[in-house]
Amino acid sequence: MISSQKKTHPDLLYLEHALSPWQSNIMQGNYAFEQGALLEARDKYLLAKTLADHLLEQFLYAQINNNVSHAIEHCIPALVVASHNLADTYIAMQQPENACKWLCEVHLTLSSLIKHPHYDIQKVSKHHYIKTSSELVSFARRYPSFPELIEQVNFCLSSNTPSNKQLH
Repeated sequence: MISSQKKTHPDLLYLEHALSPWQSNIMQGNYAFEQGALLEARDKYLLAKTLADHLLEQFLYAQINNNVSHAIEHCIPALVVASHNLADTYIAMQQPENACKWLCEVHLTLSSLIKHPHYDIQKVSKHHYIKTSSELVSFARRYPSFPELIEQVNFCLSSNTPSNKQLH
């Protein structure tokens, strides 16, 4: 009898288990955010971001093969989601400086990943890079009365990026 169940490679099973705490923290953060418990949401999102950062770093230092590439392709959006949720929480807390910090940090991380030698990693990085660029532009438009934040956004958008967009 032929099994219709898909066999999961041990590396991918590891990834599923490794991302489970990230997912749990994102969901708990989302619930806290929806309930207005912004400090709890911030803490959950920060933990999720830290988990995604560590996983991404582990896989980036591993020898690249299909499984490692697949893992990185999942860690990148996990990092972006956690960072953007963290930024949204700081915006809700009326702390745009902290929101800008997290948006810029994830954007600069993607900027460096675009230069990765593996095509699939470049591709997923570029996809999310475009999204973070758009998010940074929207953020800057939301806070035109904060020139120091506009300056930070411009720095992020122009730092070793494929295109040199700047807001004026």
